[in-house]
Amino acid sequence: MSPVIYTKNAVSDSVISTLIEIYNSSKDYQTKSMKKVSGQTDEVLEVLKGVSTIDTNRIQICHFYKHSTPYYPHTDYHFLEKENIVMPLQVFNGANPYLIVFDQWLDDDGKTWTFESNTTFSHNTGISGRPCDHNIKKSTNKEITKALYRYLSHYPKDYWFGLSGDPYEFKPGNTIQFDSKRLHATSRMHCEAKLGLTIRYKR
Repeated sequence: MSPVIYTKNAVSDSVISTLIEIYNSSKDYQTKSMKKVSGQTDEVLEVLKGVSTIDTNRIQICHFYKHSTPYYPHTDYHFLEKENIVMPLQVFNGANPYLIVFDQWLDDDGKTWTFESNTTFSHNTGISGRPCDHNIKKSTNKEITKALYRYLSHYPKDYWFGLSGDPYEFKPGNTIQFDSKRLHATSRMHCEAKLGLTIRYKR
């Protein structure tokens, strides 16, 4: 499993401003927990060419997303999608949240663990229960550490059993790159909302 790459100051203020303008001028669509806008456009891809760490020729999926509540633990791997790049764009009225990227992964198409509820998603398969109740790889078989749980205390500690990992600040200008099979989730949020751009590289 490849390591997480957290690149600081990878995206200029002008690129961020342009991408926010594109999002604000586009018609979004509401999913179960977030507002999304397609980034799979010539305009967005042209802007991304100005980011030296992004290979626009490898982009399989690209979309904006905005949400105000922490998103569930999930994976994003699908047959043609190999790597994720998360590009924070804007945090509204509060402290920057974190993206928790776990050490565990799933050798299967994308899943979203909703803990107690059954939820249908357009792209991933929503499943109830905890990640540790399914066939994740490298489970610790221990409760989550106190240090990591402080970022994930919006759910009971037992929900995160078997998981370990690291928090990465959702700070505009930085990027977070990781294998699409890795579990990841939003930290507890102390802001009104956050806006980002997700890029998935093809195999």
